[in-house]
Amino acid sequence: MIQLKGTKIVEVPYFADQLTDNTKSVLIIGECQGGHEGVSETIHEKGFKHVATTDIMPSLPEYWLKQNTKWEHIQCDFIEFDEAKKYDFVISISVFEHFGFWFAGNRMANGLIEDDTCRWNHDILGINKACKLLKDANSKLIITLPAGPYMNYEETGEPFLRYYDYRRQSLIKQQLQRNGYHVTDEKFFYSADFNTWEEMSAEINDPKFYSHYNLYTPNVIWGVTIQQI
Repeated sequence: MIQLKGTKIVEVPYFADQLTDNTKSVLIIGECQGGHEGVSETIHEKGFKHVATTDIMPSLPEYWLKQNTKWEHIQCDFIEFDEAKKYDFVISISVFEHFGFWFAGNRMANGLIEDDTCRWNHDILGINKACKLLKDANSKLIITLPAGPYMNYEETGEPFLRYYDYRRQSLIKQQLQRNGYHVTDEKFFYSADFNTWEEMSAEINDPKFYSHYNLYTPNVIWGVTIQQI
């Protein structure tokens, strides 16, 4: 049995409950290792065969993915992903918040040459790219992101994680609408201890609730499903 921890306790069921046909194709964004968070393991356990992973980092022979699956791994800055490839499900679980920043010292975008440079809207470009990879009107892009007004950065000062407040959520939805996509499902989850989670209404975005948000590690999750209009 797959043991889920932290935010994955709600993030994994959010996407997994929507994967109802294992003959469909799946792309997992921001995955190169597998075996420790439950995303790839869950898709593998559900019997999906037509699966690809993509990450800016390589998938090495010793990783769980290479030892347990025959899935294709596509190494690239996702903004440059081949749009000729199409999928029934595109899954991004707590990934886009790192786009254009750093993660464990690695640059999450090609072309970041200067040390004090980040790409603030690389996440929105990534979401737009993911939409273009949907096969048809029945296909789904399923995303989870940390909700809230904060940003996390490493001891070096390099940012590695955005939170998504109501303004940035609205900006993303406006972009989707302009590009011919819309949100077909949306959920918010909150935990005070990272073990017990409860579903919340969108009112959790109201700044009056910001005192409940964890400044250091996201404890409010925004789950959103996107499809073609």
